Amino acid sequence: MKSKYVAFLLLFLLSFGLDQGTKIWARNHLKPTGYPHAISVPQTVIKGYWDFRYSENPGSAFGMFRNQAGARYFLFGIGLVCLGVIGMWLYRLPGNSKWLGVKLGLLAGGAIGNMLDRAMYSRVTDFILWKVTTATQTYEWPTFNIADAALVIGVGMILIDRPRDPLPPEEQPSAGSSSTNDPGALAEKPASA
Repeated sequence: MKSKYVAFLLLFLLSFGLDQGTKIWARNHLKPTGYPHAISVPQTVIKGYWDFRYSENPGSAFGMFRNQAGARYFLFGIGLVCLGVIGMWLYRLPGNSKWLGVKLGLLAGGAIGNMLDRAMYSRVTDFILWKVTTATQTYEWPTFNIADAALVIGVGMILIDRPRDPLPPEEQPSAGSSSTNDPGALAEKPASA
């Protein structure tokens, strides 16, 4: 099996498995009886910085599309399109592109993790709360889950590493040909005598 597929599969299984395992834990241990009418009591991990607090998000990241008719189906469709793009990208990569396979595995694991929640529960389980507490105020990042973290890390790594990632074979400049991306290729060649 090509290294890109091994790397993809390992990171997909890791991110998806951690996401689903931690969501099951959150639903069993953090969700208060009578939720959503009962208030979720945070469990402190690092005082002033990190809590576990149960919430359910019927929308997408940061509550977008919350309480919008048909949002569940729209977001599920967007997830399917993204998975198709990830699959095509992985297929077209050179066989030794394991680092990009890792990034795509994170994206796929995160996407499927949240899609499964939407399909099964009509909402996504969130429970990780990061915050900064000052003397006068507490600033909270929106509550998230492992799938969200995998998606953000995967996209961030792709954006940072894009110049170093290998191109599919048909996009690589061939030897001896000029490329419009190469500033030196546009310079005039000296006339031969």
